[in-house]
Amino acid sequence: MTLRQFLFENESVNGINTPSDYLYIKIVRFMLIIIGSWPRKLLGEPEPNYQAVFIRIFYLVFYIGLNFGYVAYVYIHFSELDFLEAGHMYITILMTAVCLFRVSTLTFSEKYRTVAKNFLRKKHLFYYKDRSEFAMKTHKMVHLVSHLFTLCLLGQILVGLSLFNLIPMYSNYAAGRYKSGGIQNSTFEHSLYWPFPFNTSTEMKGYIVACIINWWISFLCSTWFVMLDLFLSLMVFHLWGHFKILLHLLNDFSRPSSYFNFIVEHGLEIKVEKYSKEELSKVSEKLKECITYHQEIIEFTNTISDVFGPMLFVYYVFHQASGCLLLLECSQMTAQALMRYLPLTVILTQQLIQLSITFELVGSESAKLKDAVYGVPWECMDKENRKVVAFLLMNVQEPVHVKALGVANVGVTSMAMILKTSMSYFAFLRSK
Repeated sequence: MTLRQFLFENESVNGINTPSDYLYIKIVRFMLIIIGSWPRKLLGEPEPNYQAVFIRIFYLVFYIGLNFGYVAYVYIHFSELDFLEAGHMYITILMTAVCLFRVSTLTFSEKYRTVAKNFLRKKHLFYYKDRSEFAMKTHKMVHLVSHLFTLCLLGQILVGLSLFNLIPMYSNYAAGRYKSGGIQNSTFEHSLYWPFPFNTSTEMKGYIVACIINWWISFLCSTWFVMLDLFLSLMVFHLWGHFKILLHLLNDFSRPSSYFNFIVEHGLEIKVEKYSKEELSKVSEKLKECITYHQEIIEFTNTISDVFGPMLFVYYVFHQASGCLLLLECSQMTAQALMRYLPLTVILTQQLIQLSITFELVGSESAKLKDAVYGVPWECMDKENRKVVAFLLMNVQEPVHVKALGVANVGVTSMAMILKTSMSYFAFLRSK
């Protein structure tokens, strides 16, 4: 398979029996199994109870200990930390706190595993592709977007992980600290600082052990950060596809095949379109199908908001705080500061923008529903079907949004507010 075929011609239909057969789902499954967040038991995959419980408790204890270690390091070395090192520790503590929150709210949540199963067994567009030609077209489009998006985020993990750990290694190399006697009057620079029980600042053996541990910790944290965002984004892409299919159903209402003549005053005769009894029966069925489909979409969206809302809220708070800190670090405009923090600033800001735009797709597509419903030829229907159209029109007035803790809509508006506030805080702190 060539690179072009791997990227753009990955077949979405042939040889696929379940959504789990898709490459992008396989990638997500592999990464989420590592962090114990794949619903193996609910999907009928073998998973001993003791293994599932052990992984969840391990990560909970792991991140509690990790955060405690970072805070302890800041407390012990507070007087020795310069501005760059202190900012680095605060950002590390914030990122670890986000991972800890995700462990405690998602890994131990049965609701999370239920919504994941519901997506993979019911709401994935694989189960809707045979409804119509347009549904198949939408399925293929969403499949390609999901496939490329998964590969992109997997690349982000590799790039971010490498930059985060290789930059301090390069700084040590450039300073000659790897040479014999090169550590005199200086200490090794690390990607993560933790109060190890052995010397990692001046001894090469201790540095190597710490470096390996830091790579492993960075991999786990980046996986917790990116892969859960990816899994949620895949659900949102499919929600977007569902709205497109629903819009097509509404826009595809056929006009009546016959006219009825009405005699008015002064000998004028007007032709009015009206559905026949047979057509009214089909119209009634199609309206019921649209209402049922819309209710299913809304129910799934509300479930996503309920399960992932707290995670998204904490995620937005993290970006609010870290954005300001990273700008402060970069504002030093030294080669060391830019090399260390500019890539992290770009990656985290890009993740915020990327996630917000993804969620905005649902809001912008659902906003078209009210016009599509009003465009249905209701004037040609009887009284009962007009009531059904009015009921549907009432329910689609407000665009659908996934909400962060039921407080704020997840989308470009919230993203813009976060970026604007971070810039304001940054300007205020710089003026002090």
